[in-house]
Amino acid sequence: MTTLLDAIDNAIRAAIRDYNRENTTPPVALLWPDPSGEWQPVATLLREEKGLPIITLGDYDPGQWRGPAIYIRCLVEGTLPGTGLPDNETPVIYLPGYSRIELRNIGDGPEPIQPLAELQYRGAIWSHRNGRDWTIARFLKAHLDIATTSDQDTKKLLRDNIDKLCNEPISSIKSHQPLNAAYLASLAQPDYRKQILLWMNSPQEEKERMGPKDWSSFRYICKTDYGFDPHTDGVATAVELLTSQGKRWADVWERYRENPHAYPNIPTLIRNTPLPPLPMFSESWPQINDAMEEDLRQALLNLQGAPIDEARREILRLEEEHGDRRSWVWADLGESPLAFALQHLSRLAKLTEDFRFGGTIEEQSKRYANEYWKADDAIVMALAHVRRQEDRKAVTTAIRAIARKWLDDLATAFQDEWLKSPPEQHKETWEPSQGEVLLFVDGLRMDIGRRLEERLQRSGCTCTLTYRLSVLPTTTETAKPAVMPIAGELAGGQNLTPVTRTGAVAQISALRTLLKEQKIQVLGDDGYGDTEGRAWTECGNIDRAGHERGSELPAALDDELATIERRIIDLLDAGWQQVRVVTDHGWLLLPGGLNKTDLLQSLVSFKKGRGRYADLLPDSTTNLPTVAWFWDRNVRIALAPGITCFEAGREYDHGGLSPQEVVVPEIVVTRGSGAAQRLVIQTPSWRGLRCHITVDGAEGYTVDIRLKPGDPATSVTKDKKTVPREGAVSLLVPDDNLEGKEAMIVVLDENENTVTQRKTIIGVE
Repeated sequence: MTTLLDAIDNAIRAAIRDYNRENTTPPVALLWPDPSGEWQPVATLLREEKGLPIITLGDYDPGQWRGPAIYIRCLVEGTLPGTGLPDNETPVIYLPGYSRIELRNIGDGPEPIQPLAELQYRGAIWSHRNGRDWTIARFLKAHLDIATTSDQDTKKLLRDNIDKLCNEPISSIKSHQPLNAAYLASLAQPDYRKQILLWMNSPQEEKERMGPKDWSSFRYICKTDYGFDPHTDGVATAVELLTSQGKRWADVWERYRENPHAYPNIPTLIRNTPLPPLPMFSESWPQINDAMEEDLRQALLNLQGAPIDEARREILRLEEEHGDRRSWVWADLGESPLAFALQHLSRLAKLTEDFRFGGTIEEQSKRYANEYWKADDAIVMALAHVRRQEDRKAVTTAIRAIARKWLDDLATAFQDEWLKSPPEQHKETWEPSQGEVLLFVDGLRMDIGRRLEERLQRSGCTCTLTYRLSVLPTTTETAKPAVMPIAGELAGGQNLTPVTRTGAVAQISALRTLLKEQKIQVLGDDGYGDTEGRAWTECGNIDRAGHERGSELPAALDDELATIERRIIDLLDAGWQQVRVVTDHGWLLLPGGLNKTDLLQSLVSFKKGRGRYADLLPDSTTNLPTVAWFWDRNVRIALAPGITCFEAGREYDHGGLSPQEVVVPEIVVTRGSGAAQRLVIQTPSWRGLRCHITVDGAEGYTVDIRLKPGDPATSVTKDKKTVPREGAVSLLVPDDNLEGKEAMIVVLDENENTVTQRKTIIGVE
C-alpha cells in the first residue's frame, strides 16, 4: 500500500522532473522552504528511508549533509570530495525556518540564506502552484484531497506526529478525514489490539522488531487479557479467536475493520482456517463473502432477456439479500464489488419505474436536469465499482435489462418534441463579467456536473448550477464554438466546422485569436493571468477518455473531477472573483453497446466517424429524424433515432438528440463565505505623497511601505496602519525626495512577517 511518505517522495521527485526539456537544462537543485520547520521529521525520513538526497540548512554535520549556506553551495557545485552525495541525482535543499518570499528577496533576505538565493534561478522551488509555501495540511489537501480540521490541537498534533502519519497507508488516512486531534493522538499511543494484528500478519518479523523486552510484555498481555500465548499457541489459535469475536477479541476485530489494508496476510490466514459448521459471525469469514459474490454474479447474469418489471423486482430482492455486505470488512478490501454495484443498480431500478416522458422541451429539460440525470449517475456509479471482466458482464447485463428501453423512450420523447417545436437558438458575442474565468470542460454531462458541484461545495465553494441546451449536432466542432463568448463572429463552413469572418477554420488557434481580440485572456493549463480582467481556460479530458475507454470511462471520472476541482480552486485562490464552468455537449453511455440503425451511405457527404449523426447530401431524402446544422440552416443533419447509433459496437457516443447529449450544466463557482480568504492588495491610488490602499481579507494585519520589503528600517511612511474590516487604509510618505522611487507595499502579520506585497512608484498614479 502507498504510504504518505511514498506520496511526499513522489511529489518531490515529480517537482524535480517538472521542467521544459526542449529549452531548459535540468535544475541544479530543488529548494524546499519551510518557514515553520514542521517538515523536519519528514525530511529525515525521506533521506534515510527513501534515499532522497536532501541537504539541510543548519548546524554543520557533514554526515547528515547538513550545514550553513556556503557548505551547501559547495555540495551543489561538487567542490567537496567524498561527500557521498549521488552524482546523478538532483539534490533537494531543505530550508527549515525560511520562506519562499524570504528566499526570493535577493540581497534583502535573511543573511543565512543569501548565498542560496541565486540557486532559485538555476534550480526550482518546491511550493504550491499558487506560490505559497507547503504546509503539511496544505499538501494533504492539494495532493491527496485529505482534509484536516483547523483547530489548534489538530495543528499541533499533526506536527508532533507527522513521522508516524508518514508510515500510514493513504487509504487509511483518507478513511479518517477530516483528520482531527483524536485520530492523530491515537497514532502515538500503545495499542495492543493493533500489536496483536501486526503479529498475526507477520509473526516472526514482529517478534524480532519488538525485541526480548517488548516481546515478553506482549506475551503477558495476550495471556492475561486475550486468552492465548502467542509463543505456544501460535497464529492459528489467534485466527480462531479473532473470527469468533468473543469477549475482548470483538475489540480486536473492530481494530482490524478500521484499517484492514495494514494487515494484508490476515485474509489468507482466515481462508486457510476451516469454516465452522455454524459460524457465529458470517462477516468474519471471507469464504462466505466470496460465495455470496458468486451467487450475486450469477443472479445478475440470469437477468439476460428477463422482462423489465421482473428484472427490477429481482434487483430489489438482491439488494435486500446482499446490501449488508457493504458494511463487512471484505468490502473495504475491495472483495465485494458487485455488492457495491448493486446499490446503484437498485437506485436505477427505482428511478426507471418513472415514465413521465413527453411535454415541451423546457418541461423535459427541467425534468432531466432535476431528476432523470440520477439514472445516468446510477449507471456510471455501478460501472465504476467493477473492474474484472466477469463482474462487468454481470453489471452490464443488469443495466441493459432495466434501463435500455427506458433510456430509449426518454430520448425518443425528447426527439419527437424537438422536431415538432425546435427551440430558438442563436449565435451571439457576449462579454464575461469582470474578474470572471470561463472554464471549458469537454463533455461535462449533467450527472458529472452534479458530482463536480458536490465536490466544490465540500471544499467550501458556493455553486450555482443551471442547465442550458447544446446545439446540433452535439459535437465538439459544432457545440464548443457556440458556447464561447465570440460565437457571433463565426459562420458555417465545410465538414460541419464553423469558420471566422476571415474564412479561417474555427479550431484552437483561430478561436484563441478571436478571444484575445475581444480582450479575453487565454490561460494555459497552469496560468492565472490578470485576475482583474476576463479569461478563458480549458481543463479535463472526459470526452477523450469516453471515446477511448467506452464503458470503462466511469473508472477515470474521479481523477478527472479532482483535476477540474483543483484547477477551479486554484483560480479562485489566485484572486479571480468567480469561475463559470461551461461545456459543449453531454453523451450517451450504455455498456454492451448502443443498438445500430442502418444509414444509406449514398445519402451522406461524410462517410467516416459519424455515430449518432450524419450530414446529408443536398436533395437526399430519408425517414430518419433530420435537423438543421446550427451554423448553417441549409445543411441538414440526419440523427440516429432514440439511443441508437449508425455504427455498431459503440458504448459511448454523442452528436445526436437526447437529454443526455443536449441538456448540459453550467456552474458558477465563487468562494464560500466560510472559505479562507486570500490576501490581495488592490491597485494602489496616490494623491500626492499619500497612498490609498485596499487590502482584501487582511483585517487586523498591518500595512507598511518600504524600499526593501524585508527590512523594517527602510520604511518610508510616517506610521504603519492596521487594516480595518473594510480593508481601506492610507499612508503618508513625508519625504518628497522619494517621489518617483520604486517601493513595496507590504502586509505584515502579528509577528511582523511579510505575508504579501505589491510594487508601487511613490507619488505616481
